Amino acid sequence: MPGSECNPPVIEHRPVNRRSFFRQTTAAAAAALPLTAASYARVPGSNRSLRIAFLGCGARAQAHIHLVQKLARETGAVAAVAVCDVWDGLEETYEHRFGKTISQRNYSQGLYPSARKCGLDPDNPTHVVKDYRRLLDRKDVDAVCIATPDHWHGRMCLDAAAAGKDLFVEAPMTRTAAEAIELLTVLNRTERVCTVGIQSLADPIGSVVAERIQAGVIGPLVHVSAGVFRSDPRGQWRFYRLSEAMNPATIDWDLFLGHRFEVRGCPIGPTPEQCPFDAATFAQWRCDSRFSGGPFTDFYYHPVCRLLRGTGLRFPGRVAAAGGLFHEHDGRDVADVATIAADFWEGCQLLISGSTVNDTAAEEQIRGRLGSIRLGKGWYEIFREEATEKLTVTPPRNETEALWRDFLDCVGRRDRQTLAPPEIGAAAVVIVALAEQSLRTGRAWLWDAAQGRAVADEGQWLRTWLQRSWDGSPCKI
Repeated sequence: MPGSECNPPVIEHRPVNRRSFFRQTTAAAAAALPLTAASYARVPGSNRSLRIAFLGCGARAQAHIHLVQKLARETGAVAAVAVCDVWDGLEETYEHRFGKTISQRNYSQGLYPSARKCGLDPDNPTHVVKDYRRLLDRKDVDAVCIATPDHWHGRMCLDAAAAGKDLFVEAPMTRTAAEAIELLTVLNRTERVCTVGIQSLADPIGSVVAERIQAGVIGPLVHVSAGVFRSDPRGQWRFYRLSEAMNPATIDWDLFLGHRFEVRGCPIGPTPEQCPFDAATFAQWRCDSRFSGGPFTDFYYHPVCRLLRGTGLRFPGRVAAAGGLFHEHDGRDVADVATIAADFWEGCQLLISGSTVNDTAAEEQIRGRLGSIRLGKGWYEIFREEATEKLTVTPPRNETEALWRDFLDCVGRRDRQTLAPPEIGAAAVVIVALAEQSLRTGRAWLWDAAQGRAVADEGQWLRTWLQRSWDGSPCKI
């Protein structure tokens, strides 16, 4: 569960430097250029082509498989060589009903359909597997794409990095704060390249805003806010399809649960006794807090990352949350309305609010002592007393493809400063994981940077700031 103490080590935050800033502001334009194999000559054993294994072959993985196949055809710089999933999978055309609309759709997910998409023999037991560890042992795998349920991200990333593989991991980077800190340690030790699948970080506007904030255009940061509002009449995440092909004979339930795997002594999932086989749990796992943080990890994580990039903020000082499961009473146990309040030692608060039962959009705002910034996709607008500043850039047409192109380029150059680096991914995990823990415990949590762990706030946070006020004021109490 979120907040489990695994006694992680301290991680030193490294601020964004100007070299990485200028590279990131041109990333969108670079992503549209042809990608050649020249950068990969320095990848040991790659034969000038980065060989990818896909760990997890569900809905999101299909987009990654499609993009890697596309880049393979266009450049020859990458190749899909192996797949792993706990489910045999299903390929079929079916009738989809939504309200009064009926349409024909194609469904293709799981192990064997994904193997065929990658041009692999589904009967090849060395490259088409259910246990991911068998692929990490292979010398003909250079990197992995991890798109499993959230509770598996941390363990798989740790094992892949230790095995010398570079990583493209879907958001959130890990399920818990302890896993995030542990992964940063391992990545730094192994010097592996890692990209987190945060699509909005492919938009160069975040780095442009960071430069303006660092230049003091709006003064010291005060308040940062965003909202994520979604709604689906079927229930959020209940639209993921169920099939009779999802059964104990086709799914390795033990591996899906992950109860035999740990990170720092903390099991990553429940036992079969705690969670008996259920097809809805398998296909709609985002509704179950044992595998997902619901809106915290699936929705809020993305604007948190984008705002951390834009502001230069990283790990919080204190996190609290409010909300509940007010409307979607369908057996889920994740919130449908929730708000995160994260306070930082820089003297700034980040507020993320949203719902899975209303879809009215909310803007992203960054407020300082001297002005404010409205932030959108490919644009920002600065408001100050003396002037208004506007800027528009061209975001990539396909953000996921831009992340892949950047990842492949960084691997070729052994440059660990990807567009969506693990330092931002880990800081965002700490924020959303502590928020989820706050909602479930009814307490606010401090982030102890010295120990890399969460500590309950017993009033220390406010007392510290009051003391600063008293010490700096001529009117002491």
